[in-house]
Amino acid sequence: MLEIEHVSHVYTTKDREVQALKDVSLSITDGEFISFVGPSGCGKTTLLRILDGLTEQTEGRVVFDGVELRGVSPEMGYVFQDINLLPWRSVRENVEIGLEARGVPAAERRRRALEVLAMVGLQDVAEQPPYTLSGGMQQRVGVARALAIGPKVLLMDEPFGHLDNFT
Repeated sequence: MLEIEHVSHVYTTKDREVQALKDVSLSITDGEFISFVGPSGCGKTTLLRILDGLTEQTEGRVVFDGVELRGVSPEMGYVFQDINLLPWRSVRENVEIGLEARGVPAAERRRRALEVLAMVGLQDVAEQPPYTLSGGMQQRVGVARALAIGPKVLLMDEPFGHLDNFT
């Protein structure tokens, strides 16, 4: 389903070049669950951003369902390490963002947002502003936002960092 072929990435700053990834290759099949584990700064986030099309690789290619990826794929959902909720929108409206960008009608956006908020146990706070929620609850809103679009692939960058062990 997802092929990562000889992917490398170099960040260029005004002072130097930083090799974030070097010759990474991996095949991921449908239904597989993969975790990237390593120390801070080893390239985990960079690889996830490349897979989602948010960062372009310096070398190599990414193939999804037989098609080389160029840019963001509508078939992938991304849960960011930093929560990135819009404070002027309600929790539900934050979950609807990806659906809105895809042109989903308002009634369907609302239905899907409320459905995934129930999945993550936040249906009771749907109309509240996100800044009234704990960090863990905000992180669950980010998960709900990614799930709302019904992605084939869900990419998650330290999605449970703000959650307690019980949750």
